Amino acid sequence: MKIPALIFAFLFCQCVQASCQLEEYERFLNTQSLVMLEASVQLFEEDRGKFKTIKPFVKLEVRNNKLKVYIAKKLNELNPEVLNIKGPIANFVPSVSVQIMQDGSIRDKVDLAMSDDPFYRSEKNAMKPVERLYLYHEGMTEEEKKRFLSARNSLSKHMESNEQFAFMKRAFTTSLEKVCPVD
Repeated sequence: MKIPALIFAFLFCQCVQASCQLEEYERFLNTQSLVMLEASVQLFEEDRGKFKTIKPFVKLEVRNNKLKVYIAKKLNELNPEVLNIKGPIANFVPSVSVQIMQDGSIRDKVDLAMSDDPFYRSEKNAMKPVERLYLYHEGMTEEEKKRFLSARNSLSKHMESNEQFAFMKRAFTTSLEKVCPVD
């Protein structure tokens, strides 16, 4: 009777641990989205031209944060070893985690783990053109890039003035192990 109870206790602890990590990561991403949305409202009130420039970027980031939460939940079920439980809260789902394939090619571990998920694939495909534009400035003229970077700086200043910014910032330096201790 003791062995099944110990196994159950171990599984329960693992489940609680994963739940804590997911909860912290989701809270970080939701806070980041909220801070960004509130900052964009302030930007709207201050300078509508900058708001119009930055609005698609904000929509991309909020959509990307929702996808990251989805990925974290799915990977926790399907392939938890891909998740970064020893790093900062913000890196729970690693942005870059490569795996060298048998043919010598390099693939992203998250993409590999999520490759069969239709929602993940459709979201990544839908966001790809917008990512190219706003993250890599592909297709932007020098004038558009200058306007975008100016609007992004204004957005960042408004984000930094938000009371939730400190919590958001700590997610880049605070280890998940510190917040969700491993037994």
